[in-house]
Amino acid sequence: MGKYLDSAKAYIGRDAAGLLEGGRYALIHTRSLEFDELRPYVPGDDVRDIDWKATARSGHTLIKRFVSEKHHKVLVVADAGRNSCGLAPSGERKRTVARNLIGAIGLMTVPRSDEIAMVLGDRRGNVDIRLRRGESHIEQMLHRYHHHTADQPGPSDILVQLDRVARHYRHRLLIFVVSDEPEITDRLAEVLDALTARHDVLWALVSDMPAVGLPSAPGRSYEVADGRPILTGLDTEVVEAYRRAEAQRREQLSEFLTSRRIPHARVTGSVRIRAALTAMTGVYARAG
Repeated sequence: MGKYLDSAKAYIGRDAAGLLEGGRYALIHTRSLEFDELRPYVPGDDVRDIDWKATARSGHTLIKRFVSEKHHKVLVVADAGRNSCGLAPSGERKRTVARNLIGAIGLMTVPRSDEIAMVLGDRRGNVDIRLRRGESHIEQMLHRYHHHTADQPGPSDILVQLDRVARHYRHRLLIFVVSDEPEITDRLAEVLDALTARHDVLWALVSDMPAVGLPSAPGRSYEVADGRPILTGLDTEVVEAYRRAEAQRREQLSEFLTSRRIPHARVTGSVRIRAALTAMTGVYARAG
């Protein structure tokens, strides 16, 4: 395992593959009749697969797991533009949080030998990394992402990456979008409607450090790009107005994504990665 995957592993924990089990994933994960092993029941599993005898012996609800005939085909769509150079609320660079998040998604695919690909880029264009499987492939994906975000990236525009996928990726995929919080536009609605008609889409939103009113310094404001303080002594009413506007913007974005049946979660730092992925995949499983 390479250094980027090692970093991601610290934030996803054990049983990463379990986040892709059960529920609606049956549309993608079919099975043979060949028994493989028993595993704990998770919400969304087919109750017909419960092994009642083993459950009675162990005192825990256990599910029969079967040898896979098909695997997930996962596509990560990632913003690698200038917005990724900003700071997250955790104080980390957003590109670090995003890289650990992409690595965690990759680690979910490893135990079942699922295939994973990535489309990354900025407003200038895209880099396509084809479907493959395995840790070496995922480490190379993370290296490519890191290099792009660290080497004078262009302006961020996740619509460029989403439009690329909508136009050129025809076979059904499980898509994880990794970006900051986009502006709601008619064009975004059009592209997402095209994507969700063919693919299953989940969106991890990497948050910015608040521009004003951090708890540790409520009267100061910050440059979002690098966390540098730019004003001091802001009026409390100004800070509260900003917070209300931000809360309203986030609520509108959440309603926009929910209306298109896109599970989503905000990621404020690397320590929140597993919780965010659990929330998204849990919603997705229950939707089935």
